[in-house]
Amino acid sequence: MGNMGEQTKTTDAPPTPGQDSQPEEKLVVVRYGRMGHIAVLPHHLDPPPASGTALVVRTQRGTELARVLINVGTGPAREFIPRAALENYIQANGAEYPVNRTGKVLRQANPQDLNDQHHLDRATADKSAFCREQIRQLNLEMRLVAVEHLLGGERIVFYFTAERRVDFRELVRRLAGRYHTRIEMRQVGARDEARLVADYERCGMRCCCQSFLKFLQPISMRMAKTQKATLDPTKISGRCGRLMCCLRYEDATYEELLSRLPKKNTWVRTAEGVVGRVIDSQILAQLVRLVLPDNSHLVVANEDIVERGLPAPPPPEQPPSTRPEAQVRESPTPPTSPRPAPAELDEVLERIGLPEDEAASQQASSPKGRKSTRRRRGRRKKKPASAQAARPAQAAEARNQPAAGRPSKQAEPQQPKQAKRRKRRPRRRKKKRPQDRGPQAGQSGNPQ
Repeated sequence: MGNMGEQTKTTDAPPTPGQDSQPEEKLVVVRYGRMGHIAVLPHHLDPPPASGTALVVRTQRGTELARVLINVGTGPAREFIPRAALENYIQANGAEYPVNRTGKVLRQANPQDLNDQHHLDRATADKSAFCREQIRQLNLEMRLVAVEHLLGGERIVFYFTAERRVDFRELVRRLAGRYHTRIEMRQVGARDEARLVADYERCGMRCCCQSFLKFLQPISMRMAKTQKATLDPTKISGRCGRLMCCLRYEDATYEELLSRLPKKNTWVRTAEGVVGRVIDSQILAQLVRLVLPDNSHLVVANEDIVERGLPAPPPPEQPPSTRPEAQVRESPTPPTSPRPAPAELDEVLERIGLPEDEAASQQASSPKGRKSTRRRRGRRKKKPASAQAARPAQAAEARNQPAAGRPSKQAEPQQPKQAKRRKRRPRRRKKKRPQDRGPQAGQSGNPQ
């Protein structure tokens, strides 16, 4: 009886920690396919495969070759990852993180499996040439990127790019008739195309989308502006022609450092009591450039700023200038000679012996003289007889003789101008109407 009581107590006792009724399932993280798909698959291999080992797995696509990334469970840190840590990693990457959990590990790949996969990969060049020829014959607006033939031979995947939806049903029928297997046409974008065919980037490393990226997230120009990178598209674009994926790696760090700096065009005060306006900042160095009220510049560390968002101080008072006021000098006006009166004009003509007609012509050559001549034309008044009688004989002789140094106008005989003949245009002959014409040959003048 006592033994039975003791046996009852031991049966009701809880199991020791770490002791399970069922053995824990062995899991392994693998990568497979040209697109680098990730899968967490169960296996029964003992010992667990090391990282980089080739395995033959069965996925939703068929039988294909895969490579081991890491084992799930307890063990060395370089070969194992705890199950809880793996689940946290997947949740941290979001619900869109592409992880496949359907399938299983069939066996570890042997040399024959590797040789078969090598022959299939070499044969993809002939498949690509045949597919491109059919695309050209069918005149389809698509471009073939790569071809993948699975190890089991049950499927051939053709990756292509196109700007719009393409009807490739006839192309699939021709490919299936040629290779007698299932054909899958998969359209990819620019980034996935770089994942398939690109190799190395300008940094000297292999393209991130080929080596470790599983989910390609969008990248905006704002990230390049925040990091103050050059905005030249040729320098910040990757092999795919889009913005480089590495711009997103440090975006969160730059955003955090930028939030610590004061905003531009705000007034701040430093620990030394200097007040200035922010005109520039350096995100990584955490330095701020200020312009002081006296227009001088000062660079301070971000931790030395004690107050932010201050009101703008009043402008400093300018001392009175000791410079004498500039005296405005008036430019002297040139003296103007008085215009001679009409009575004085006769005396001047008598003195120099210039004929009256030439003086009138000189006066008419000036702009004022021209106007006065035009106004007085046709209504000139005759000079009084007393002025004509008082004119001396020298003035009369000066009319007939030329002035000194001037050619005589009477010496040169004036030739009569020949009138220009106007060219006469030939007169157009008026066409006769049928009723005006006379009787033609072979016809009588009077109609019958």
